[in-house]
Amino acid sequence: MVSPYTFQPRGRLLDVMRQVGDPDLINLAAGLPSVHCVPKADLQEAFAATLAENADEALGYHVPDGDLRLRELLVDRFRRRGINTSVNQMVITTGCSQALHGMIRLIAKPGDVVACEAPAYYSTLEIMGDLGVKVLPIPVRDGDGIDFELTQTLFRRFRPRLFVLCSTLSNPSGATVPNEIRKELVELCRKTGTRILEDEIYGELSEIPNLKPIRAYDDGSTVSYVTSFSKTVAPGLRVGVCLPGLDANAFALQKCQQDMHSATLCEVAFRRYFETGRFDIHLDFLRRLNRERRELALRVIEECFPTTAKVWRPAGGFLLWVQLPANLKIKQVYRTALTQKVAFCHGAAFFTSEEQQIPAMRLNCSRPSEDDLVTGLRILGKILERD
Repeated sequence: MVSPYTFQPRGRLLDVMRQVGDPDLINLAAGLPSVHCVPKADLQEAFAATLAENADEALGYHVPDGDLRLRELLVDRFRRRGINTSVNQMVITTGCSQALHGMIRLIAKPGDVVACEAPAYYSTLEIMGDLGVKVLPIPVRDGDGIDFELTQTLFRRFRPRLFVLCSTLSNPSGATVPNEIRKELVELCRKTGTRILEDEIYGELSEIPNLKPIRAYDDGSTVSYVTSFSKTVAPGLRVGVCLPGLDANAFALQKCQQDMHSATLCEVAFRRYFETGRFDIHLDFLRRLNRERRELALRVIEECFPTTAKVWRPAGGFLLWVQLPANLKIKQVYRTALTQKVAFCHGAAFFTSEEQQIPAMRLNCSRPSEDDLVTGLRILGKILERD
């Protein structure tokens, strides 16, 4: 049985984000939606109206908690998804990353046991590694996410201070924890004194009916919640949301010390966009587009990748997780692909130890054009067949 341990992360997020700006790459690596997924005309209208009618408000200093009217709108939206909260329990953040980073540092201290998925989002792992916590990796077994039976055993033994979990369309695996396990997980964590930090940045892209956030099964005393609109509206807006729960004031203070407040212009313009009621129409478009891109990628992978490749089929989103034979040298495949101007995220970036790592790829089906997606996957298929 695994025991908690400290680890030293490598620089990962910086390299991936720098690749985004390389026009010569077929980029299957970065976890960004396509530029065609951004509602540009609606946002242009919202920004123009903001500067015409709310310029003084949008270009001045603001409260650290974020635009009040935007928080009211989001409280109402969250309530429709089963989350009971209030404007005083919500802080608008600079993307989901600030919310994740801030909550992990607020709850966990060096030496604390912090559980996470394996595989897990590399930026989360970087934060945990830099903080000096003892990580407790929980294996993601299949499309339903973590091995809950093992989770119960490990939590009762080690009683982690925090469990960081991407509950819906987890990055990178695409796994989604079922409602019944979400409820049981909250009950387990109440008994073990474990705080849950739910990252639901991909939640609105799910195609599973009646899926509730983990936070819907709690009042905020056990579950803190973070998300953003980077995957559904525009990454460049950097509009994130944090429901800190018991730590609302402490989180707001920490944020104020970091950056005073997030970009007021983006908050007010996003609020005006949200008030149009077009967000749900846009989500329908995104789910349809993502499904079409995933199905295209799956067809090419089935045609070109080795038959030993195992593709996880997520119920939404634009990322695919592909497991490859254990003897395959994935880092060599990665380097060879770069020489042919194709980038992907290899599995090592999503684990905290060499023993856990498996040869795998995280592939973005949305960011490249359809032609580049097909071309890139075919190049990878040839490399894999050769290696």
